[in-house]
Amino acid sequence: MGDHYKNKAIYFEGGRWGGKRVRADLHELQHANLGRKYAEVDRRSIDPPPVALLRLFERTPPSQYGSLESEIFNYENVGTMGLLCAVDLIPVIKSGSGGHIHPTCDISGPRINHPHYDNDHLPSGVEDFSLTENLPVPESEIARLTTNVLIGSKVVQPHLIERNGQKNLMFVFSDLAVRNLGSFRLRYRFFDLFSTMPGKDTTIQAECIGGTFKVFSTKDFPGLEVSTELTKELSAQGVPLNVRNSERKIKTRNHDRTQATPN
Repeated sequence: MGDHYKNKAIYFEGGRWGGKRVRADLHELQHANLGRKYAEVDRRSIDPPPVALLRLFERTPPSQYGSLESEIFNYENVGTMGLLCAVDLIPVIKSGSGGHIHPTCDISGPRINHPHYDNDHLPSGVEDFSLTENLPVPESEIARLTTNVLIGSKVVQPHLIERNGQKNLMFVFSDLAVRNLGSFRLRYRFFDLFSTMPGKDTTIQAECIGGTFKVFSTKDFPGLEVSTELTKELSAQGVPLNVRNSERKIKTRNHDRTQATPN
């Protein structure tokens, strides 16, 4: 509920943030580039695994001096139980001019007071892949695709990950697959099961839209690249992921026939 509260400071009546105004931000740090069409006997996850960063900000009550906002200083003190991120599947729609229409991700916010971050910038060494234009796909179509076409763990809890000497909360989607061919994006939505607003049920606190990836048929699948540095970092810190240190390219049938035909 409360879709219009996303990416805004929310006053919570109960839960871990009871009596406080808290704003959440989501940023996609790593988006999948490609995937092989899902089959019952050959389920292959989109790659690299999508990753979203969660940031939390506490805002002081309004006063004659305005309202100040500071990022949570130590994410190690934020219990992860009940913090969840869900993903939806969004098809890439081509506009009349032949270009892609990009979905919305509003990551704007007030200036931030944090010893590690400069005024709403991401942690050092972190790149944001979230997109920033209008979403053209009806919600009914997104719901249908998410239910029937997107396969795997669509709701996950965050991992506490250290990067460049800083602790961060990251949602890792390690086993998503897609039944249909084509180009898609993921929409990430964050909510806290145990924090409640007055008169509201669970509220979507933050949302962002990720980058494009393409799903291929088995015969057209080009193969997999070496695992990204972020994937390797996550695996080294205990996140269950497959890590590749070399490319896994797929030979084409024509290439195989050429190799098999004597001169």
